Amino acid sequence: MMIYSEKELREMISNLRLWKEMKNCDLTDASEICLTKYELLLENHLNNKYKEINKWLNKTKLWMK
Repeated sequence: MMIYSEKELREMISNLRLWKEMKNCDLTDASEICLTKYELLLENHLNNKYKEINKWLNKTKLWMK
């Protein structure tokens, strides 16, 4: 499985959305699937990122008490 950075995912999503808007038509089925996959991967990446930040903040709060 390919691992993408947040920046890469955002760029790929943006490019596919732009292509869709510029052509003023639907993407191919494969492109629609890719767009959905990239959106889900980005969402998952961000959820994990925020979980790590929350864990760190909770540890910091405990340390400051």
